[in-house]
Amino acid sequence: MEVWIARTGYTGEAWGYEIFIHPDSASSLWNLLLEVGEDLGIVPAGLGARDSLRTEAGLPLYGRELAGPHQIDPLEAGFGGYVKLHKPFFVGRSEMVERSRRLSRRIVRFRLLHRGGRLVHPGDLVIHGRTQQVIGWVTSAAPNGEGIQVGMALVESRLTKVDTPIGIISSAQIQALKEIPPKSGNRWPVQQEGVILNRFPGRG
Repeated sequence: MEVWIARTGYTGEAWGYEIFIHPDSASSLWNLLLEVGEDLGIVPAGLGARDSLRTEAGLPLYGRELAGPHQIDPLEAGFGGYVKLHKPFFVGRSEMVERSRRLSRRIVRFRLLHRGGRLVHPGDLVIHGRTQQVIGWVTSAAPNGEGIQVGMALVESRLTKVDTPIGIISSAQIQALKEIPPKSGNRWPVQQEGVILNRFPGRG
């Protein structure tokens, strides 16, 4: 069977691969990999496992950290280096140039300080840990290998410094209180404590 292998994995791991093969041979290759890798402990992993890895690595999911309900652009998502503003023309260039001059929000990574507790979900509110003011919204979250929840959130640019204390409030709790979705600046009690991390692991 003809197989293409690419180092384009979506997990953030050092040895991530993607395998491209004709659909008619996919099941045979799948079974072969499980058979050959059995002694090495190979096991199937689902979408949830991949999502937790890409979240921990700070990789975006379209509709969450790119576009989506908040219309997040590549500059806000932390991928401005892929938008070549020096080019004389591309579709959307004028809008990107204008946005680059007034970035008021950015995607950040965060982690909670304690294990356990309620699972954090996209749409939960992000609160500044000291002022208890709403500064953004969670876009993705998942437990890491240590059982601590990590995630990404869209927050105000002025509050993206590493180790900035934050809190997470459940969007379900807000709905239960029959509150209109809060605007930036509103005050709420902190429910789950966390801190902002580097945008990508291993970077300052």
